Amino acid sequence: MKCKGLSLLVALLGLALPPSAHAGGPPIRSDRIDRAVTRVQPSVVKIFGVKGFRGVFGYMTGVIVHKSGLVLTRNSVTLEEAPRITCHLHDGRLRGASIVREDRRSKMVLLKLEGEEGETYPVAPLGDSDKTRAGRFVMLIGNAYKVALGRERCAVNLGLVSAKGPIRMRSGLANQSFDYDGDVILHDAMNNPGVFGGPLVNLKGLVIGISGRIVESRETNQQVHYAIPINDLKPFIKDTVERPDAGRIYAPAGTKSNGTAAAVKIPGYHGIRVLRSGINRATPAYVDRIERNSPAAEAGMRPDDLVLKIDQSRVKSWRSFNRIIKGYNVGEKVQITVKRGELIKIISFTLSKRP
Repeated sequence: MKCKGLSLLVALLGLALPPSAHAGGPPIRSDRIDRAVTRVQPSVVKIFGVKGFRGVFGYMTGVIVHKSGLVLTRNSVTLEEAPRITCHLHDGRLRGASIVREDRRSKMVLLKLEGEEGETYPVAPLGDSDKTRAGRFVMLIGNAYKVALGRERCAVNLGLVSAKGPIRMRSGLANQSFDYDGDVILHDAMNNPGVFGGPLVNLKGLVIGISGRIVESRETNQQVHYAIPINDLKPFIKDTVERPDAGRIYAPAGTKSNGTAAAVKIPGYHGIRVLRSGINRATPAYVDRIERNSPAAEAGMRPDDLVLKIDQSRVKSWRSFNRIIKGYNVGEKVQITVKRGELIKIISFTLSKRP
């Protein structure tokens, strides 16, 4: 009788009881969710990198996408500035890792676990992100708040897909730039820096996306949780497996990193020397000097310019400047965004052969 009275009250108020509140309804944590988590969790990797920098989280998440130990995750200062990257596997194994490939467009990287020769690893089952629809349940799995350090399982957060499409907020983003030009999966599963790079999974236990950083809009004062669709990343994974000697910067077979026709790869000359610091690896990329008659000099770059971006890649330090610029070859055009005093300037030039 009490149950009927409650149902009548809810109906009068125009509300709906959750399924678990009804007699005989499904439990809150269903067997379907259990099976999905069990299927994918062995391939989730807890990643530890940078330590000791204010505002920099030294831990994140990745997912194994090849039995040889290739781990897909989001690129970040946690990895780029780390003197050593370490990974905790689901079964308690601890392995070092290094970046072997970088996809500038998606801001994703592939790490290679430093295991024993012939050692194999559990691989995540990849789904078809094109089938993802708004309203579908998803799970975000990762090293939330650093609660899982050894054999502990990563956190699992349940949510819904809100939409799929490009983020139309670029001019209103706070503290960062969002420069991915493809569709993303927007969702409301709880996210935090420890989960960045972790898998977004459907209820079949299939990976449909990789978690990106939380973005915040100055205009709406709201945070957006998103994932890069896994279908956008499959060519990156496949090309790295099939062409292990193709170089650190990913470009589809037959193209350069900027999408132009393939040519003999000769590192380009630019003439920029940034101020290096052996003490702080995260020192910003201030220009120390510009070589005379170099492409950068002719384009108008000056000493003391602060390099912010190379094309669409953010430059976080002098080390990341050197790493990114090394991926450009003779004849490629580069667009460099610098801060000069209070002004932001965009300077373009074509790399030449070293004199």
